[in-house]
Amino acid sequence: MVNGKCSKMFPKPLNIRTSIDLNGFPAYMRRIDGRFIEKNGIRLDNGFVVPYNRDLMLRYRVHMNVEWCVQTRAVKYLFKYIHKGPDYASAAMGKEDEDGVIDEIKTYYDCRYITACESSWRILAFPTHFRTTSVEKLGFHLPDQELVFFDEDEPIESILNKKTVNQSMFLAWFIANIKYAEARELTYAEFPTKFVWKSGT
Repeated sequence: MVNGKCSKMFPKPLNIRTSIDLNGFPAYMRRIDGRFIEKNGIRLDNGFVVPYNRDLMLRYRVHMNVEWCVQTRAVKYLFKYIHKGPDYASAAMGKEDEDGVIDEIKTYYDCRYITACESSWRILAFPTHFRTTSVEKLGFHLPDQELVFFDEDEPIESILNKKTVNQSMFLAWFIANIKYAEARELTYAEFPTKFVWKSGT
């Protein structure tokens, strides 16, 4: 309960047929038959029934909440857990310099925590999930038409004074062609294979 209302959006509206709303969410058929039960002084009708699949419940003999996922957000939520990998921790080892400055690059250590399940899975050489290489989006623009991102309430002077306002990956490619001989051998599409774009630098 949040502010006196169910955080899971129950009771659901009663409908004579299943339909899809404007946001892509299913509005399941919930019969308007006037039947209800009363529990703890609350009248519960078909609007309080959790979506389920009768065949799956009978087959597996468990309570099972089943909903139809049609949005890309649902797929993104699912794949986030599949591809996130193990828990990570950052550990730094070393002695502080006399002047108090720590060489973070030198002492940075990239560590990860592997559970017993994952370690046994890897020892037995079972396959894990697979991913292809990441895709780098290469933007381009006409002269003096770089994309500029800003907050709508940000003053125009502040926007124009940003050092990144005249920077883009496309312009950096031209600059690299001037500075580095090896860059001249690469097309714009091949550029990310040898160079890394760091915005704001």
